[in-house]
Amino acid sequence: MLRDNIFADLDLANSEELLARSELLSEISERIKSSKLSQKEIARILNITQPKVSMLVSGKLSAFSADTLLHYLTLLGCNVEIHIKSSRRVSRATSRGKMMVRRKTTPSRHFRRRLARR
Repeated sequence: MLRDNIFADLDLANSEELLARSELLSEISERIKSSKLSQKEIARILNITQPKVSMLVSGKLSAFSADTLLHYLTLLGCNVEIHIKSSRRVSRATSRGKMMVRRKTTPSRHFRRRLARR
């Protein structure tokens, strides 16, 4: 049975975390590409090396924790919100929750201002 999570479909451990991290990484990659800044300039903003920026853009998921990705999003001018909701529990076997990342379609004013200063 196919689900909305490719990692779960592949029966990988921590599939919900992998999906959340991949969505965070995708958002970062999109923001970097749309910024029209060089990887070197992005590296300065994120306080990392240019090869790390390359890993972000190319989607190297295993290189970054969720905490690190959330930190990068804030440095790129995103407001990051974490919402916690109780899930309905049918039994102890299905009591696990889900992680979800929601995207805004436009960059924040802070990030646009940062880009304009460059």
